[in-house]
Amino acid sequence: MMKKTGFTLIELIIVIVILGLLAVVAAPRFLNLQQASRISVLEATAAAMKTTAEQIKAKALVQNVKDGSVALDDLGINVQVYNGYVEGYWNGAWRYILNIGKEIPFTSASAVCSLNDLCGVGRQRTAPGFPLTTNGSAGLILIWPEGLRLSDECYAFYYNQEDGTTPNTGVVTTGC
Repeated sequence: MMKKTGFTLIELIIVIVILGLLAVVAAPRFLNLQQASRISVLEATAAAMKTTAEQIKAKALVQNVKDGSVALDDLGINVQVYNGYVEGYWNGAWRYILNIGKEIPFTSASAVCSLNDLCGVGRQRTAPGFPLTTNGSAGLILIWPEGLRLSDECYAFYYNQEDGTTPNTGVVTTGC
């Protein structure tokens, strides 16, 4: 007589229960890692925006341009500046000068970021959860991660008040 081997129904149910418990414990940890990852990317993007703005300011000083167009000979484009700082144009400036390893195309401020890892928009006057008081100028640049909208309040920003003060950069991470 042959002896049959295999799993009993009780053993299979125990394995399914253990896998379910592991999923319940692991899911929140994964979600926290995803949130931390988004925040890290946005902080790095904000730092890149600040550094880029400082480099353009230096080029504007060298070219003696306070208001107008600064030539970026290494990129073959011109960037508009106001009081020596990059203006809040996306397609006319930030799309090309923000070098984070890839070009970030323009995305509507109300759209879900779906075509790329990051999406960007410029010439904004304010944004959901924006931590600064704006003076009405359209000098706000916003970059947010894939799968989210600006209204989710998870983005990096550059804000040129266009009043001669140093632009602000930072992140809003409430909804990350």
